[in-house]
Amino acid sequence: MKNLPLPKDKDWDTMPMFTPAPPSLQRRRCLLTAAAMLGGLVVPRMAGADGPQLAGAQLTADFDPLAAMWLGYDQGHEAFTADLAQALWPHVPIRMLVRDADAQARAISLLRGRGLDVSKLRFSFDEQAPFFVRDAAVYGPDGDDSPFIVDFQWTRYGWPSWCHRRYAGNQSDVKECASTDDLEAGGVDHRLAMSLGIPSLATPLAAEGGGVEVNGKGLIIANASLWLERNRGMPREVIEKHLLALPGMRKVIWVPHGLAQDSLHRTTIAGNYVGWGTGGHTDEFVRFADERTVLLAWVNEAEARRHPVARLNRGRMLANYEALAASTDQRGRPLRVIRVPMPRIVERPVVLSADADTAYSEQWTAESFPAREGRREGDTVMQIATTSYLNHVVANDLVLLPSYLPHGTPPELQDQVRRLHESAYAGRKVKFIDAINANWVGGGAHCASLAEPAARG
Repeated sequence: MKNLPLPKDKDWDTMPMFTPAPPSLQRRRCLLTAAAMLGGLVVPRMAGADGPQLAGAQLTADFDPLAAMWLGYDQGHEAFTADLAQALWPHVPIRMLVRDADAQARAISLLRGRGLDVSKLRFSFDEQAPFFVRDAAVYGPDGDDSPFIVDFQWTRYGWPSWCHRRYAGNQSDVKECASTDDLEAGGVDHRLAMSLGIPSLATPLAAEGGGVEVNGKGLIIANASLWLERNRGMPREVIEKHLLALPGMRKVIWVPHGLAQDSLHRTTIAGNYVGWGTGGHTDEFVRFADERTVLLAWVNEAEARRHPVARLNRGRMLANYEALAASTDQRGRPLRVIRVPMPRIVERPVVLSADADTAYSEQWTAESFPAREGRREGDTVMQIATTSYLNHVVANDLVLLPSYLPHGTPPELQDQVRRLHESAYAGRKVKFIDAINANWVGGGAHCASLAEPAARG
């Protein structure tokens, strides 16, 4: 077996977020997780002098007021980072999580070049700071309105599950592939809490922030396929028990599917179509606009006839719609489900090559696929970008959406999307930004930003 390299720190990467924890921290994490699994409880991990007041605590909803928006930095994403910062600047204070002083200096130079007052920036440092900061931490305010961070377990975006698919039937290859990932390496969330002097709460559940969709009042929408992949061997009813043990959680709504092109790492979607993604983050297809209003990605019949991947998405979103339409919020009220059109499929041909550097999104090798698929070096496949209007950012009075006009979406469709968001987020400004380079690796504007809640007053 040839082990595939994990993504590295290059242009369009989903680089490893975390370094291995020291043995003492690993032992502590194991003890905390074991205790949590026995009791189904979230266990406080003390980062500051006092623990969180769990009575009245909640996880932060995306539409809640923000004290700050965190961004990451990576040289390959510089233009996107500058566009994000420039759009967000008038609406929310910007903080940045970067790897070192060199990254800090580059980020300062980049944003100064956009005319921003960089003296207002605040930085935190971590050697393994990710670019897609949303996935590194999940914030919430406790009962005293003090912030905390939930410390989810880390599986490197479901890497063990990908190994099981890639090497199905060959347990030695599965084991060797999965061993390239240190399951105790998920330390950025806890270290961030430590650096800020706030508590972190350990849970036995594995997840990333892009897969945690809450309404801030005790309701979470969970993609069943994602949570089961991240928590291999854990039955759904046990996952639900642990979700309900998170601060303030009162109800779980399960939906069955994510977007077809948001595949698990590099994977065949269907036929000759391939994708690189997270395996089904909810921030690509279903979002709360308020306590009981849900935006759902939607594919109309004409688009489904035009492209086979759109056809897959239509079937998946129909199933999700049925689940949502039959559900109520934490107070027993029916949800308001707004169907938001998806942009036109964005695709490009890529040639499989043994010399591919798979840190780059446009370079692919036949080794990414199970042998049973019969892929060969020299074959051409069609890569599908993970495009969606729902990978957007809400920052106080701003809603920042991706624009797909440069990538083939008709203006009248994007104008319809704008109007739907203006209605759902009444009183907020709607702006657009090009996020296509992040889309090629399953990311977007929401993935590249982390919301820090403001005090609820």
